Amino acid sequence: AASGQHLLSLINDILDVSKIESGKVVLNVGVFTLNDLVSSVDAIIRPMAKAREQKFHVMVTGIRHETLMGDETRINQVLINLLSNAVKYTQPGGNVWLRMIGQKQRSAQYEHIRIEVEDDGYGMTPEYLKAIFDAFTRAENSTTNKVQGTGLGMAITKNIVELMGGTIGVASEMGKGSIFRVELELRIPEEEPD
Repeated sequence: AASGQHLLSLINDILDVSKIESGKVVLNVGVFTLNDLVSSVDAIIRPMAKAREQKFHVMVTGIRHETLMGDETRINQVLINLLSNAVKYTQPGGNVWLRMIGQKQRSAQYEHIRIEVEDDGYGMTPEYLKAIFDAFTRAENSTTNKVQGTGLGMAITKNIVELMGGTIGVASEMGKGSIFRVELELRIPEEEPD
């Protein structure tokens, strides 16, 4: 559990809004393996889901390279933010899915990955959805912010995804659940064969 705690504190350190807003965030790009990424996310989310008696499903498919270039901590942060929200806003006995799906490559140097975080939880109202990625929709009122808790998190998540050259979108239906889709292009290290 210590490594999980360490990762969480690392991620909280990075959740520094002021840095992101002032454009001071620099991506720390390095080589990482998908297996390590998924394992570290799993180590944090699985116990959270279990504590709420939820099932956590992980699927990785169609990705041609195990080793990729990117800011592993930031990708981690995006995944944990989306997944911990999914766990938080899904009823006990519900399901949370993490899927990493390889897409058609747009260039030979990049692996094109779609990340889906889905739940069969409470879902979001159309009004809430419209403003979900705006930084201060729920931040100025601290009482509602405690309840929703995603006011800043989602804005930061979107910022990081866009900093990585990716996109993020969401679809949700009240009482049915939500799905977040992140598209990322990650460079394939030179020496990696298919």
